[in-house]
Amino acid sequence: MQRSQVESALRQLLVEQPGQNKRQLLAGLQRRGLPVLTTTDVNRTLYARRTTFAHDGDTPPRWYLNTSSGYDGVATLATTVLPRCYDGYPPRSWQTEALAVWQARGRRGVVEAVTGTGKTAVGVLAAAAAVDVGERVLVLVPGRELLDQWYSVLRRDLPGIRVGRFGDGHKDSLYNHWIVVAVVNSAAKYQMLPAGTPGLLVADEVHRYGAPTFAQALEPGFHARLGLTATYAREDSGLAERLEPYFGSVVAGCSYERGLTDEILAPFRVGFLGTDFTPDERAKHDEYDERATALRRRLILDHGCPDEPFGEFMAAVNQLRQGGHPDARARDDARSYLSAFSKRRQLLADCRRKHEVLASLTPIFALADRGLVFTETTTSAEQAASVLCGKGLPALEITSELKRDERKQRLEAFKNGHVKVLTAPRILDEGIDVPQADVGVIVAGSRSKRQMIQRMGRIIRPKQDRRAATFLVLYVTDTAEDPGRGAHEDFREQLIEVAQDAVDFGPQATAADVFAWYYQGRQQIS
Repeated sequence: MQRSQVESALRQLLVEQPGQNKRQLLAGLQRRGLPVLTTTDVNRTLYARRTTFAHDGDTPPRWYLNTSSGYDGVATLATTVLPRCYDGYPPRSWQTEALAVWQARGRRGVVEAVTGTGKTAVGVLAAAAAVDVGERVLVLVPGRELLDQWYSVLRRDLPGIRVGRFGDGHKDSLYNHWIVVAVVNSAAKYQMLPAGTPGLLVADEVHRYGAPTFAQALEPGFHARLGLTATYAREDSGLAERLEPYFGSVVAGCSYERGLTDEILAPFRVGFLGTDFTPDERAKHDEYDERATALRRRLILDHGCPDEPFGEFMAAVNQLRQGGHPDARARDDARSYLSAFSKRRQLLADCRRKHEVLASLTPIFALADRGLVFTETTTSAEQAASVLCGKGLPALEITSELKRDERKQRLEAFKNGHVKVLTAPRILDEGIDVPQADVGVIVAGSRSKRQMIQRMGRIIRPKQDRRAATFLVLYVTDTAEDPGRGAHEDFREQLIEVAQDAVDFGPQATAADVFAWYYQGRQQIS
């Protein structure tokens, strides 16, 4: 179908009713007899014609015509001159648009952008603009890897500006530095902004700071506030209670659709690979599952634990586990639940047949440039590396138990091709700059949509030959991991809208079936 047809129809729809989102526009196109379309098709047209269409910066964006009712939208706002002290790469269009909307909203908001699309650059540009007008800037990060990454980027892009660090042995201050990058748990113990000084707070991985302890670093003295995240979500009430009152609303950043349209992200294909427990594993799983289900019900009904969100339920259970409740049974039930929950999760992480499936993927890893394997535990990461090495594939685990220099060495070996596959638990989910990979495998899936999206973001950076990335999710049938029982529902729905292909391989699929699917996708160039 000609894009000009879609553009013409979209123009007419927005003349009739400005301010529609992508789903409303898709429904309008279908009513006009253009049924063979997706929201991805709509977004590609909207973002490709920015002189015609503009959005309001909300999530999801609402769209307007630049020529209707004098609405200039983001297109006008994004013409802002770059800060004087900025000497970095020219920003992408989505970055200047997001920054312009944030500025128009009183310099408060959270920019949500898919991993790999460049959300750090938005923070750097905001920091540079703040320094230009005499403000001090605090950049909060969750750990030392990001501490060093942000420090290096700021020193590179803002030459001549005094940048310091706080935490991990550093004690620089905003009294004598224009910008300080600080580890959040260190910053939370002190007042970082000098009294009476105008300032900007940039919070990277802002979703983390909804926890009560970290939220203490969100000082009220910073009038300008910018949060950055790939997925603005938590499993507790931290967003509503702490982050939203401080930062304000979400600013449209870079979605999968925008990243694909602007060719910031690689197209990708997703396969779900089912397997079964052994009979012994199934018996144990069902025992732990039945016990956990019964205890969860009792903890909610008898001991007052909240049903949802799950993070709040787990926080309440952990508090009961420590004792002090008038009813001693509450402590015992909490401990029993956590034991059953942990054992059930461990069984899913260490399922023997998952490792057999992983071994069967060796030909895919061998053909790929590089691969990442995501596990739930350190032990599982070590086992996964051992399985692949046993098949003659150079693989190493990378875990938090390794020394900092060891992790850097392994990442460098992965980057230069001496190591073909890295296996890792949650350490690679965020905060570490991982070299480009084109195949990702999740051995143990998470119920967290945020974690799944973070992991996928590690493999969908553009490839030089423009081929698609491949993302494989292993699951045990008839468990909480099984898509047939609703696992990853939100994540799957989001993927299906934008993936080139999404296939659910049941337990009957052979290794040859999966390899043929992978090879076919590898041959397709976008």
